[in-house]
Amino acid sequence: MIVCRLRLAELSAGNVLRLIAAALVGSLFFVGLAGCQRISEGDFVGKWQSSRAITPIHLAANGEWELRQDDGTILQYGVWRYADKKIIWSIKQGSRVLDDPTPVLAVEHREFRLQERDGATTVFRHLD
Repeated sequence: MIVCRLRLAELSAGNVLRLIAAALVGSLFFVGLAGCQRISEGDFVGKWQSSRAITPIHLAANGEWELRQDDGTILQYGVWRYADKKIIWSIKQGSRVLDDPTPVLAVEHREFRLQERDGATTVFRHLD
């Protein structure tokens, strides 16, 4: 009991402020580290369920993507890449290749979010 009172007495107002400041700096450091997450194409590879489609999309490490049903039927395909904080989807229509850049809003464990041209957000959840 006497030891506790002595230790509390040793904590002057200045020491308490230093402890609070150190805790705040430490917290900001860890929040800053979370904000510095390095996103790469590897974060998007796999089988995903889009909030805008029934058929899962498969994003391959070689840059190909497919809307593929469970029976193996491919409904649509193209190539994709991650650059400048965007996923750029490319598809061939006739003799032209069309790019559709979609900004990446967030990448979390087993989920990512994209902003579509119309401003809507599409959520992709990992299925594998």
